[in-house]
Amino acid sequence: MQPRFHQNLLKYCSLSLLVVPLFLQGCSPTTGVSGTEGSSATQGSASVEQANALFNQGKKREAAQTYFAAAARYPTPQRERVILQAAEIAASIGDAQLTNTYLARVPAAALDGENRARQAYVRALLALQQNNPSLALRTLPTNLDNLSPALREKVKHIQQRAAAGGGKSAAVGQNVQQALVPTSVNRVAALLPQSGALSSVGQEIYRGMETARTSIASDTTVQLYDVSAGGAVAQYQRAVADGADVIVGPLDKESLAQLLAQPQLLSKPLVSLNYLTNSRNIPGALYQFGLLPEDEARQVAEATTARGLRTAIVLAPASSWGDRVAGAFRSAYQAKGGQVVNIQQYPDAASNAYLQNVQNAIAATQGRASMVFLAASPSQARLMQPLLASQAPNVPVYATSHVFSGRTDAGKDADLDGILYTEIPWVIEGLQNGSLNNSTFPRMFALGMDAMLIAKNLPSIGTNPNTQVNGKTGNIRLAGNRQIQRTLLFATFANGVPHAVGQ
Repeated sequence: MQPRFHQNLLKYCSLSLLVVPLFLQGCSPTTGVSGTEGSSATQGSASVEQANALFNQGKKREAAQTYFAAAARYPTPQRERVILQAAEIAASIGDAQLTNTYLARVPAAALDGENRARQAYVRALLALQQNNPSLALRTLPTNLDNLSPALREKVKHIQQRAAAGGGKSAAVGQNVQQALVPTSVNRVAALLPQSGALSSVGQEIYRGMETARTSIASDTTVQLYDVSAGGAVAQYQRAVADGADVIVGPLDKESLAQLLAQPQLLSKPLVSLNYLTNSRNIPGALYQFGLLPEDEARQVAEATTARGLRTAIVLAPASSWGDRVAGAFRSAYQAKGGQVVNIQQYPDAASNAYLQNVQNAIAATQGRASMVFLAASPSQARLMQPLLASQAPNVPVYATSHVFSGRTDAGKDADLDGILYTEIPWVIEGLQNGSLNNSTFPRMFALGMDAMLIAKNLPSIGTNPNTQVNGKTGNIRLAGNRQIQRTLLFATFANGVPHAVGQ
């Protein structure tokens, strides 16, 4: 039984076990199911495959019972892992008695690190389902560094939901200090690279900051500090000594990590232009801002489920970026009641195998998919979209802004016609007034404009979590862990040129 167990559980743990109450609407679509039954199985005959099938049919209680019964077939720690899946589903339907019954069958001595964190997650999920967001926040695991990406994503999602529901606690896996909020902002410092690989990007961001200062903050000065010369810590200290009220930057993760390694030095608010999502200690001075692809994937999930598109194919490159974007979409989509019916990874480099990947995805769903979520670069999307249009012409394709380079090229981008994707307001404005190609990195220019906007408005944004600002990278708001989140517009391609579409 061991070889079969390992095959099934590896499939199950890598895919279907990402399926959780708030994220999941169905277990792994790629797990094979044969001989499934329409109701929960007895302990002697129950299997993970049967539980997967029941869950896909929407029979959550029966699925939980079948997972629990199937757990008896496996040794520790796999047994506890399957029981926790049963408890997770029970918690998702708000059945406290059933959840606690399952959790009681998981002895503490049998829990490894991942299962211990999952048990805490299940308890937090139940608390949230019972309208106790504060308890949910207090119950969640406190260290996310060693968790699998899927579980880490789910924990963060619960934290965000609980914080949005009024829960009071430190952010998950992080020691969040009280926010450092300026009373007024008259001097802004920009910690940006002026030499090296990121110098051109840094210069574009600074141009955006200066443009915003001229239009919205003419009473405010912006001073540039070259992170390439002397490092982020030294330049931050210089900016503070020069009287900066808010520091914007740095841009790269390494420089940001250097600053966060000495949190005692952060005496002025820092609006970083990147994220360190696994940081365990968030200083009160830190506000994290950037063009996070996960935000866009989640927005696509929320918009499509709201339109009734509740069965999705996910196509993503076999890369860490592809995993992040696909995981964010899947979690948010399932949290909104959608079901990912197939996930296909395709080669990260352009390949003739793309046709086979598309055909496999379409065939596996047997006509059940109502949409495709495509995570792709422009070159990848130009190859994928014509294949999707020919293989599934009636299935809409959604993507993030990464499918568009930011510079118009109708000849190449004609292959993108029909894709619906998230786009920042600044790019839409540039398309409409014909100025888009004037900028080498239009999204970085917009990032600089919004960094200045955030810095200038930090006294209100930092004290009122309901404050929203209409920026050039999207509608901006501050999340519970002081990550700045964006809501973008939607656009589509026609004759190779993007244009805005209604929500």
